[in-house]
Order: sequence, then C-alpha cells, then structure tokens
Amino acid sequence: MSNSFQSQWDQFYPNNLPISHLLKHYFPQSWFRIHSLPESKRYADTTAEYELLLNRQNEIITDCFRENTSIFIVSGHYFSRSRNNKAYDPAFILAYKFHLEQEINLTRANPEYYDGEDEDHYFRPCSVKVTWQANEHNGLLKKIADDELRAFMISFDQNIIVAPYDGGIDFIIFDDAKRQALMVKYRDWLSPREDGL
Repeated sequence: MSNSFQSQWDQFYPNNLPISHLLKHYFPQSWFRIHSLPESKRYADTTAEYELLLNRQNEIITDCFRENTSIFIVSGHYFSRSRNNKAYDPAFILAYKFHLEQEINLTRANPEYYDGEDEDHYFRPCSVKVTWQANEHNGLLKKIADDELRAFMISFDQNIIVAPYDGGIDFIIFDDAKRQALMVKYRDWLSPREDGL
C-alpha cells in the first residue's frame, strides 16, 4: 500500500490536512488561482456559461497535468457523532469507487477553531486513482462549480495539486517555471485582485 493516496500524502505533505480549501494557506508561495468565468462571475446560469466553464477548466488542467496522467481525486465528508448526513458524502454523490481513508479528528487538529464545542468534529477523506483525460471528469467539475461538493486532484509524480472550487481553480505548483508559464498563458483568467483571490 506504499502507493496509496494516504501514504504518499503523508510523505509529500506531512502535517497538512488533505482538505481542498486549506491548500492555498499551506502553500501560498506555490499557489495561484484562475476564475472559471469572465469578469470573475462565480456561478454559471446558462448552458453557454457551463460550456465555457468546463472548456476553460479542462484546458488549463490538461495543460497542467497532461493527458493520460495518473492522478488521485480526493474528496471527503465532514461529520460529528451526532450529525452524519450521508447526503453530503461524495461516495454517495459521485460515480467513482472511492477508497475511504482514515478519519481526521478536526477538533484535535485545530482546537482553537472548535473551542467551546460540546463534541468532536471529523473529516473523512476519500480517494480514487484515475487517469486525467479532458472532459472525462466533467460531472465532478460541474458539481464542484455548483458548490455541491469539494474535491481536489493531485499528481504525486508531478507534485501538482489542482483544487477546483465554486468560481475557479486553485493550483499548487512547486515548479516555479511551470507555475509562471501557466500564469502567463492564462493571465486573462487570473483574478484582478492584488491578493490573487
């Protein structure tokens, strides 16, 4: 199991949680963000906007990973012992055969954030190894764009993390030259904000 998601994550990014919205905070020097729609529009409303969003996302992700690259898709499920709503569990929402990883006690990992809570809160990551091919994962990208779930993609071979969200994609690319080249090529899709958000 040395090639499992969890073992590689622990080797590459020890002491960091595999939760998509935290990644830009863990690796700010290697991060940049693109927006999926013109003028930083957050959500698609029309068929044409969904088509544009998926075309943009597939183009830059393919440029980033290349076709036929082996990646992990990683999602997860937040819960507490008293509240465990399976409706939000990606294993029930997506067609992938996810492997359930070890649950993370978020209350212990970040006690300041959960101070005063009367029970522990958990995150259960799940992962699946797939091949990146353009337009093969549009169902996943659309659900993320519609804020139905969160997930990220990672190539350990390339040391690249791609974390779509409802509005765009966060990229963690440790190769400075590759990151800069993508930022130049897709400069029209970057946020106009000074902080890059």
